Amino acid sequence: MPWTDFVIRLLVAFILGAAIGVERQWLKTRAVLKTNVLVSLGAAMFVMMSAMTPGDASPTRVAAQVVSGIGFLGGGVILRDGASVRGINTAATLWCAAAIGTLAGAGFFLQAYIGALAVVGANFVLRPLVPIFQKIENTLTTTSQTNTSYRCQLVCQAEDESNVRHLLLQSLKERELILTAIRSKNVASSASAYLGMVAIDLEISSGENANDLELIEQVVNLLKQQTKVSQIGWELVADERE
Repeated sequence: MPWTDFVIRLLVAFILGAAIGVERQWLKTRAVLKTNVLVSLGAAMFVMMSAMTPGDASPTRVAAQVVSGIGFLGGGVILRDGASVRGINTAATLWCAAAIGTLAGAGFFLQAYIGALAVVGANFVLRPLVPIFQKIENTLTTTSQTNTSYRCQLVCQAEDESNVRHLLLQSLKERELILTAIRSKNVASSASAYLGMVAIDLEISSGENANDLELIEQVVNLLKQQTKVSQIGWELVADERE
């Protein structure tokens, strides 16, 4: 390989590696301008060294070693910060910088330019989309955290059923609780105490209320005070926060 070709390929690797590093440095993500340039230069020189070795020229084999070797360097920039992990994008960018250097070292200048443009575009153009997806994720998480269902069962006299239902619906509406299902049936019992009694089963969703337990208790106490219910109770059916 003439020294002029060596210089040109090395210069292309330097420029494209710097372009990737400048984008990272400009966005204040990591101080990796020199790192991207050095990775690109190193990959290009390894490939050119293979091309210049007489009788054992295997650029693809050397490129494969570059791909695996850059993984150790990328692992060094990945840091764990509590429950989150930082540096994955920087490590991936370094991996791509090695690919650009490999293309430049092999003499594929057009492909190297296109690859560098794709890497810079992925980091620069897609960056504004990250907060949008995070906002959507937070919204979905908030919605799931407030979607709790309860089952309530009460027993009352058959003649009081309409009054109990009316008071129940009114109290749930005032507290912005959602009634998702309601069923009533006669109590099947031979005991004289349960003759003419009706069991009412209902399912309630908390909607967007944060203090849903307190509101459910208010409804139960109201029914106890203003109706002739003989039994009443509630239980948690499904809580999406778990």
